[in-house]
Amino acid sequence: MTQKYKNKWLLYGATGYTGKLIARLAKEREESPVLAGRNPTKLKLLSQELNLEWIAFDLSSINEVAKHLENFDTVLHCAGPFAVTVEIMAQACLKSKTNYLDITGEIPVFEYLHKLESQAKDVGIFFLPGVGFDVVPTDCAAAMAKSEMPDATELDLLFVGFGGVSAGTAKSVIAQAPNGSLIRKDGILTKVPQFSISKEFFIEGKFQKLYALPWGDVYTSYISTKIPNIKVFTKFSESVVSIGKFTQPTSFLLKNKTFLKMAQALIGFLIKGPDEKMREKGRTIVQAIVRNSKDEKLTVQIDTLEGYRFTSESALLAIQKISYKSIGSGFFTPSLAFGKDFVLEIPGTKRSNSK
Repeated sequence: MTQKYKNKWLLYGATGYTGKLIARLAKEREESPVLAGRNPTKLKLLSQELNLEWIAFDLSSINEVAKHLENFDTVLHCAGPFAVTVEIMAQACLKSKTNYLDITGEIPVFEYLHKLESQAKDVGIFFLPGVGFDVVPTDCAAAMAKSEMPDATELDLLFVGFGGVSAGTAKSVIAQAPNGSLIRKDGILTKVPQFSISKEFFIEGKFQKLYALPWGDVYTSYISTKIPNIKVFTKFSESVVSIGKFTQPTSFLLKNKTFLKMAQALIGFLIKGPDEKMREKGRTIVQAIVRNSKDEKLTVQIDTLEGYRFTSESALLAIQKISYKSIGSGFFTPSLAFGKDFVLEIPGTKRSNSK
């Protein structure tokens, strides 16, 4: 491949649920990404719809992927489950000196990319994962709260109203199920059983019971804020909690690659993601609650879009920002790359009263 795509970026995973949302929004905003993925038939159809260029390649070879990436300054990686796809894409980025962004919320992915920071600096690129709903609003809310309580020692992050999930998100979640949940305790990632930690929070005028989950901020918010004790919470129905606790002893089966692929294939068939009406009407509330050693408390609340709509807006804004302003090289969280107020630049997002 010899053609140089000057001033264009590569959108890999363009035909997935979230990839399509980003591609269509990019076209609407007069951006011209080159669409990419492994399925040429789907890519051709999307490229005809949007009048954008496309290339097809899979993620089986670092060298082959690097040959495609060397024509681009930046790739926005949207092909999950990211725990499966990140290694070849990230290593290809190092080889081709291509900046890397993704929309993951998977802790193992953040952890893996963070370990590559010195290599990224050596070749002059950056890794900026989590530029979607995972983890922009929570990361920025955490950074705001830390700036207003610099001596904070404990951080609770929570979100409610996320709505439905796409097949890709569900596949990522089920792949992580055997690992249980995670919290940050005294600066250390600590495993806890799924649904073993719950707490009452005052949200939208009433107390709601939320459960801790292994959201990406358990890893990234520590990098952004250095707060040593971090938990992330969201709402689950009691039936989901009961089923989760009941099936937890058998979740080890998902460590078997064949069994996992079968389960993910079934998910891909059954789950289609939120429809347009849900994306347009949905709202999400995010809170960052910090405490210090004096037991003083401070809450930052963000009112924003439905999760997938937010992801398409925030990922595109991140791409636009790096096109005219260098953030340097290495590993970045969204708030470290663009500042704690980055979330407030997303259309339809505001900081609101938590009382």
